[in-house]
Amino acid sequence: MNNYRYVFGPLPSRRMGLSLSVSPIPQKYCNYSCVYCQLGRTRQMKHRREAYYPVEEILAEAKDYLRGSPQLDVV
Repeated sequence: MNNYRYVFGPLPSRRMGLSLSVSPIPQKYCNYSCVYCQLGRTRQMKHRREAYYPVEEILAEAKDYLRGSPQLDVV
């Protein structure tokens, strides 16, 4: 099994079906603390845009995951 840094899931969603998430930010660096977030409460509140990871790495990882032909409803 691969350990992905930016891709997590798939997770069941009542609204969207089977959902794969791609996160371009470190876990729980967010400007919200949604009680329904599958990652839990926000630990590091952020209010300024920043580039955390190279976009090319994120896209490469997502493409690698999707090559496995997973059954997803939404990414």
